[in-house]
This record gives sequence, structure tokens and C-alpha cells, in this order.
Amino acid sequence: MKKFLFTGFLLILLIWSGCKVTHPSKVVVDPEFKPNEIVSILIAPFISSISEAEDPKRFSETIMDRVLREQLAAREDYKFISTQTFKFALKKAGLEDRYEEFKENWIKNHTIDKDFLTKMRLLTNAQTMLVPYVYLWYKDQADYREASTASSTQVGATLSLVDMTTGKILWEATDENVKESVRSEGRTVVSSGGYVRRIEGVSATGQDIYSAPPFSDVAVMVLQAIVDAFPRKQGIE
Repeated sequence: MKKFLFTGFLLILLIWSGCKVTHPSKVVVDPEFKPNEIVSILIAPFISSISEAEDPKRFSETIMDRVLREQLAAREDYKFISTQTFKFALKKAGLEDRYEEFKENWIKNHTIDKDFLTKMRLLTNAQTMLVPYVYLWYKDQADYREASTASSTQVGATLSLVDMTTGKILWEATDENVKESVRSEGRTVVSSGGYVRRIEGVSATGQDIYSAPPFSDVAVMVLQAIVDAFPRKQGIE
């Protein structure tokens, strides 16, 4: 009997382990990638495939740029060249009119024009370019008047390290994550004059605890997982 129970417990544990979500969800490394040989990494601005209708103010780009900059600041084993330098080099090389093409090619084909790379490499003296791409940027605002519901925010992104000489992707990681608001079971509502309104559900900071969490909260979860997965140089803590 004990043996049967132990076997059953072990089976459940294996199934649970197999279903557990890992972060980042996908990592691909080129066999020729040698982290210790990489010194400088040029950071391109975030490329977003989120439509203008869904994200008119382009928060998917600006918020992700800020969070990525904060996450990379904790990595001291590489020399990261800022997105401001990228933009300056873009202008100096006369490539501003080709930047939209650069973004479209990356979204559709995951490739960069060799001439574009060469000009940027010569002006920035960078060995590699980190191309950040956000493809999931969504809020699901549930109706707080319905029991057992929760609003949620989802973010998905990919970071790709590109060799600026060959255009080859040396390392790439993708992650998606979601964060829910407080569930609506404990809501308090009042009906007056045909209108239903919530009278509880605001935190001490004034935030609506039933609304979908801020995009920045989920962006941190996603980019922290990806940056942590970026290979560390051997012998450097």
C-alpha cells in the first residue's frame, strides 16, 4: 500500500514538474557564441509589432526601453552602448529613412540588411547589437460586477543578440508573462438610480485593485527573466 501511494505521489510530482512554466520560455544559442569574446553590445530601440490602434502612444516601445535599460544596468560583465548612441549613429550614417524598413524586416523576417549593420558598426565600434522586440501587449479588463473574475495584463518580448559583421543571431530568448488584479469575490458594490458602482477596491496609493495591473509591472517580470538568462562571462561575477 505504501509503495502504491509513493508511486502515485511520484507520478503527480513528475506531471506537475512537466507542466510548470519556465521563464524565459525559449532560449536559442548559436554553438559558436563565445560570451568571453564579446565586449561591446549596441542596444537598438525596442521594435513593436503592436498596432497603432491598440497602442497609439507607443507605450509598448517607451516602457519596454526604460525597463530594459534598468535591467541591463545590473549587468557589469558587458559594455552596453545606449539606444541614444544608436539613434545618433543612425542620423550620422544617413540611415534615418531606412529605419522603418529595418523594423519591418525584423518583424517579418528576423533579418537586418548587411549594409545597415556595417555602417552602424563602423560608427559605434560595437561587435554586436541587441535587438529588442515586443509582440504581446494586452490588458483584459474584466467586469468587477461579475463574481470570480480578475483583470489581467500580458506582455511578451524577445531579445536577440546579432553579430554586426555577419548578421547572424548568436543568442535569443523569448518570454511571456501575465499578472492578475485582485479577484472580484470580495468586491463591495452599491446600486443607486439604476447605476452600479464599486465603493471599495482602492488601495492606499489610490490604485484600483480590481483593474488590470500596469504594463510596467509585467514588463519587469518579462525582461528580468530574459536578461538573467543572458550568458555570463566565465570568471566574472
